Amino acid sequence: MSLGAAVGLDGLSKDTQRGLAVAFATSIAVVMGVQMVYPVLPALMFQLGVDDKAIGLVVAVYTAPAIFLAPVFGILTDRHGRRPILLGGLLLFGLAGGAIALAPTFEWVVALRFIQGVGATALSPLTIVLLSDLLEDESQESSAQGFKVVLDRVSTIFVPVVAGLLAAITWSLPFYMFALTIPLAWLAWRWLPETQTQSKVTMGAYLRGYGHIARHPRLLMAFFAGFLRFFLDYAFFTYLPIYLAVSRGTSPAVIGLIFGCFAVGAIITASQAGRIIRLGDPAKLVLVGFVLDGVSLIAVPFLPFEPLIGLAMLAYGLGNGMISPLQKSLLTRNAPTDLRVGVVSLDRLIQQIGKTAAPGVVGMALVVGELGMVFWILGALSIISVVAVTRVMSHES
Repeated sequence: MSLGAAVGLDGLSKDTQRGLAVAFATSIAVVMGVQMVYPVLPALMFQLGVDDKAIGLVVAVYTAPAIFLAPVFGILTDRHGRRPILLGGLLLFGLAGGAIALAPTFEWVVALRFIQGVGATALSPLTIVLLSDLLEDESQESSAQGFKVVLDRVSTIFVPVVAGLLAAITWSLPFYMFALTIPLAWLAWRWLPETQTQSKVTMGAYLRGYGHIARHPRLLMAFFAGFLRFFLDYAFFTYLPIYLAVSRGTSPAVIGLIFGCFAVGAIITASQAGRIIRLGDPAKLVLVGFVLDGVSLIAVPFLPFEPLIGLAMLAYGLGNGMISPLQKSLLTRNAPTDLRVGVVSLDRLIQQIGKTAAPGVVGMALVVGELGMVFWILGALSIISVVAVTRVMSHES
């Protein structure tokens, strides 16, 4: 059996396969923009003499442009086509990222990371939208969105290892890897057709089109699902290691293995997203994923042994691997064609809010409670949200 058949993407034309290859590679590059940098931070801090309070800027300035530029790039891409934004984003990402390896001071690193983040902001929604543009069949698109999640998860396992080995030689070496997106831009120019003709709609008419979102409950549900997924992930993944280390004395190596269980679970379900979507309404399947995540979260404080927590993380990953591709498919399938990138960019902005808010909100909850309570709160939030959304959907139908 071929890889395409295994993930539900067999029988595609050569041109479609090439276009998907560009989209998948771009997605890995965007993920690499953060995941590759994490293991490099200690070497960068020590070798450039950076204060530990300032080192977080290397990540913060990369993600910051998305907060105010994501909607702008969404409008430009919908109105002027995918190819110009994709090619420009890849070149900006690769040139700025590769140039960091030559940065003489930390200030130069921060400035170039910000520029690289602008490129990543342009690319991020396209990694989702291009899959929808290239594949008209809903099942095939869901398979592609799931395979994208699989590739992203696998890259988060291997890319940091390579970056860490290179950083052991010198902090600058890993950043040369970002220059790989420059030849990727050439492949995109050669292989990827323009999937969106230049819009003739006026800017006023385009902006009024966003009123469609407020009248479309499935789009609103997709936005909420994106926010909730990242709120749960960032809160859970921030406090689970602290809980294990402080309350149970778990070693870093075992914590790493527990997180590996999450990746395995997500890969299992995401790789079969095209088949899962045939089981029923994707909106309802997303809610099933949140129920699975909620039960897994609530179970954590009750489990006496680390292997059982690993199983809970596996279950959490299974739910996450369902939610991620099906939520993306809900967005692209329900967004108006001429607003598709704008809708996905808005979703990215909402996700950024969830990522930013989660650790702080949960941290405030710890003022009046203990660490184990975090997982009960998050689990209850997931399940209560499912009940509330189900009630709203039942009224709509």
